[in-house]
Amino acid sequence: MSLQLILGSSGSGKSHALYQEIIEKSMQYKDMNYIVVVPEQFTMQTQKDLVTMHPDHGVMNIDILSFVRLAYRVFEETGRDPGIVLEDTGKNMVLRKVIANKQDELTLFQSNVRKQGFVSELKSLLSEMLQYSIGPEELEKMIELTSNRHMLSGKLKDMLVIYNGFKEFLSEKYITAEEVLDVLCSVIEDSNILKKSVLCFDGFTGFTPSQYKLLQCLLPICKKIIVTVTIDPRENIRMIDEEYKLFHMSKKTIAKLYEVAESAGSSVDKPVYVRENETPYRFVESATLASLEHNLFRYPYKQYRGEQSDVRVLVGKDAAVEVDFTVREIKRLVQDENYRYKDIAVVTGDLAMFGPKIQKEYRRAEIPCFVDLKKSISNNPLVELIRAALDVLIRDFSYESVFRFLRCGLVDIPEDDIDQLENYVIALGIRGIRMWEKEWTRIYRTKGELDLEKINEVRTQVVEMLDEFHEALTKKEVTIAEMTQALYAFLLKEEAGIKIERYRIRFENSGELLLAKEYKQVYGIVLELLDKLVELLGDEQISIKEYKELVESGLEEAKVGLIPPGIDQVVVGDIERTRLKDIKALFFIGVNDGIIPKSNAQGGIISDLERELLTSMDITMAPTRRQATFIEQFYLYLNLTKPTNKLYVTYSKVGSNGKAVRSSYIISKLQQLFTDLAVEDLDLVKDENDVLEVLGADQGLRYLLDGLRGFDGEHATTLWKELFTWYKSREDKQWLLEKGIEGACYENEESNLNRAIAAALYGKDLTNSVTRLEKYAACAYAHFLSYGLDLNPRQEYQLRMPDIGTIFHTAMELFAKKLQSSKYNWNNIPEPVRNEIVEESVKEASLNYNNTIMLSSKRNEYMIKRVERITKRTVWALCEHVRRGNFVPSGFELKFSQLDHLDTVNIPLNNHQMMHLMGRIDRVDTCVDEDDVLVRVVDYKSGTTGLDLGKLYHGLQLQLVVYMSAAVELEEKQHPDKLVIPAGIFYYNMNDPVVMKQLDASEEEEHSDEWKEKIENEILKELKMNGLVNQEEKVIKAMDHSFVDEEEEHLKGSVSSSIVPVETTKDGSIGKRSSTANRAQFNKLSSYVKRKIKEYGDEIVNGTIALNPYELNDRTACEYCEYASVCGFDQKLPGNEYRKLPKFAKEQVWDEISEKLKEEEGEEENE
Repeated sequence: MSLQLILGSSGSGKSHALYQEIIEKSMQYKDMNYIVVVPEQFTMQTQKDLVTMHPDHGVMNIDILSFVRLAYRVFEETGRDPGIVLEDTGKNMVLRKVIANKQDELTLFQSNVRKQGFVSELKSLLSEMLQYSIGPEELEKMIELTSNRHMLSGKLKDMLVIYNGFKEFLSEKYITAEEVLDVLCSVIEDSNILKKSVLCFDGFTGFTPSQYKLLQCLLPICKKIIVTVTIDPRENIRMIDEEYKLFHMSKKTIAKLYEVAESAGSSVDKPVYVRENETPYRFVESATLASLEHNLFRYPYKQYRGEQSDVRVLVGKDAAVEVDFTVREIKRLVQDENYRYKDIAVVTGDLAMFGPKIQKEYRRAEIPCFVDLKKSISNNPLVELIRAALDVLIRDFSYESVFRFLRCGLVDIPEDDIDQLENYVIALGIRGIRMWEKEWTRIYRTKGELDLEKINEVRTQVVEMLDEFHEALTKKEVTIAEMTQALYAFLLKEEAGIKIERYRIRFENSGELLLAKEYKQVYGIVLELLDKLVELLGDEQISIKEYKELVESGLEEAKVGLIPPGIDQVVVGDIERTRLKDIKALFFIGVNDGIIPKSNAQGGIISDLERELLTSMDITMAPTRRQATFIEQFYLYLNLTKPTNKLYVTYSKVGSNGKAVRSSYIISKLQQLFTDLAVEDLDLVKDENDVLEVLGADQGLRYLLDGLRGFDGEHATTLWKELFTWYKSREDKQWLLEKGIEGACYENEESNLNRAIAAALYGKDLTNSVTRLEKYAACAYAHFLSYGLDLNPRQEYQLRMPDIGTIFHTAMELFAKKLQSSKYNWNNIPEPVRNEIVEESVKEASLNYNNTIMLSSKRNEYMIKRVERITKRTVWALCEHVRRGNFVPSGFELKFSQLDHLDTVNIPLNNHQMMHLMGRIDRVDTCVDEDDVLVRVVDYKSGTTGLDLGKLYHGLQLQLVVYMSAAVELEEKQHPDKLVIPAGIFYYNMNDPVVMKQLDASEEEEHSDEWKEKIENEILKELKMNGLVNQEEKVIKAMDHSFVDEEEEHLKGSVSSSIVPVETTKDGSIGKRSSTANRAQFNKLSSYVKRKIKEYGDEIVNGTIALNPYELNDRTACEYCEYASVCGFDQKLPGNEYRKLPKFAKEQVWDEISEKLKEEEGEEENE
């Protein structure tokens, strides 16, 4: 009938005093019930404390319960069925359904309902409203109050629609977890247990509105209610001060409790102060920590002067260094100061970031620990299996969904078989259930062996896995119950539970007990979720996509609750949730701004500003960000005053993004309280005594390896030397040291192959393409990976620029053949006929290319049209080249195999070996007169490739010169009585340029033949071939008639060719911007390239595979290299440097080539 408060500061012994009183009274009044209500996560610890303190070591008439357990104890006694309680997973699923039904009534939320996480945000807001007793009526009042705030009002209106829909669904069958206490209030008077009970509430920092309501109902019924509240005895409990004051929350709690007692008509006993004028029990052994408790966040405060070692502040480079420090210091405390692991705790403001790091490092160091973090099951293989299987059906066996399913970790198909299957599916664009159900017969180009029989066997296995599931879920009018039954049958068929159990056993055997506990629970959690889905929504008919969303909404909230696997272990927790007991040493890590206090970024549907507005209207909801900061200060006080002996506070210099971060304000607060408290740098804090005893073998090895990486022979520390000696002296550890030295001395360099291995890889006689030799020139190791080891990128069923180029080349070859068999030639073919032949050629090339990929999508069909357009423009340009000059095409796609009798493509190497060149020349044009044959070679390019003599000199552009040499030799054999002259080597960049018309041209001019000719000249200039032209006048005139002067023998002056890169000055001489060479220079190019090819051939057969990518003009061989992930080239590693190629001006290149050829002649003479 009365309310009693037990007050005291942190560590004063409030709980101990309460438990002592309860034990004494329970032994004195055995017919009375004593119920201790504590937070859910603290029930086991409280039970243990009471049993330990009790003289009989047992509690007969004392119960330790949480609020919810108290409710169910009363429900059981009174026979009241509260209804089925809807937990967070059930809420999510119901909300998803409510949103689907009410979507048309929503305004602001309508566009967000399908976004990932939005339903969970809604659930959080709904739970908050239920917790703070905000129902539909209160929401309507809030909407009215905020009518001038359209955004907030709109959110509240949508929330009202959802709230009403949610309540309508629950009706009388279900209740939410937040409503359990309301139901309890309605049956309290029927409880005989409560009428004979003293209720004690311990460990709470405050209460929610529904909990205060329950206390008001309990006060008239129970014998007495006792509540412990943490507050400094010096504070005036009757005066509520400003929000920022440390005990503001405690004073609000006391005031509210007094108000509740008054409303209930109950008396209030005089509060009991524990150790009012004495040092709190917790700090009797540490004056330093007692001073910290007495002054932290107080104004004014008293400074602690003098040396002390109980409070330390340390800074590390990053979070990893902080964690590493806790490892070493915990080891030292346990081994040197006789601490137990259970005497030590680690807390942080960001457990999600630090938790995994701590688990990993503590496992390595063999420190038993429990991370107090509820773990989501969303990344568990079982959950991924369910999501992926549903995704396969929704996306109709798309590539991504099928292989997400196959790689979830619970499918019994070997990885190699999945890899083969995936390669096939990617290469041939397999998608859709129909394609998966048919036998696959198509093949694709691959250097390896394609085992179609095996691939089809795996295909059948995949289809059979999913066929019953697919059939059940794709029927018309399927209910959620039927879908869930099919999903359950699928899980049974795939033995998902058995496979998860195998994982559990594996984790248990490897000592990963927390993972083992997770895998032990996950199958049951999933089945419970499916049962709940059927129970809540079983008769509803929905689509597979909606079903997947429902399942995922439940899985989003499903978490594994982990119980500490042992007693003697370090507890790692969060500053708000984790309850610590009997801690001697506390490590408070991650004390950086943004973590302590938390970042001001306010998530959730109702923003922080909107919460402030609602608070100003006397609407009580969860704390705003500003209020949360003050509340966090109270939790900091509770945590910093937990240890009895030692407090370590650490922070980082650098955040996870690599940027500098500031320390938290807590650091300066501590330095204000302790005048001699200096920040220790963790990079300098190294205890070099008893190395292995402190670090352990694993941590010691890491320290040793770190030292090896930076070892210079002079500056090794004593610690490092001891470690080195220890590992060297242990036979079972020597191999680790050897591996460490090997790794520390590793240089990413490749030694050459011996000639026998090179011959096995490449053959005794080499068969090379020019492109392959250019790759060798760029990087010998890339050449080895590509042509020696046959490593190739995975083929994909998609159209890329090289594919476009191939189709274009084929179309040009087909056009030339069709033209040759027609009655027309390049000079006289009419435009309509020309275009018709082009269209036929492009269509034929497309249909025959790569398993009809060109017809596989609208994008590819568009690309056909683009190829057709470019081919028309290219053929038009070629016809113009023929009309405007004397050259005519004499060969298209001329294969080297047709030229195998030529010396150019058969190159003798050292040691009596040969190199045969493969390839094809895109186009050869000739101009034949009585005495001479002029030859030009053209190579088609889809980009903007230009001839670069510097690259040619370095072996990176050999193609055109090799083609010219072969073409000249071929013509010499065909015309033995004539002089064959190299006329030019060119790249033709495939394009269909748009030329802007003159703005001042009249409409009449635009339709004239003269205007049309102007436009065509401009287009032709845009399509001008680039390369190198023989500067002889007869050659230039044969290339372009524009240079022919009827009155003069010399070249016509002031002409710029639309065909080749030549222009003349006024007097008819060749201009500076022209790209020309004389006949001797062409011959030098041919000789130099032949020499270069032989040089590369000899190096290849000798086994050269150096990791030597070039760098030239700020470009490197690595930029677009497909082997970057294989070779491991890294300039930070010793021996990994780019081969810097010198940049030469045009004239310098000719000088360098001449010099190289002279050197070769001199060498031959010496031989």
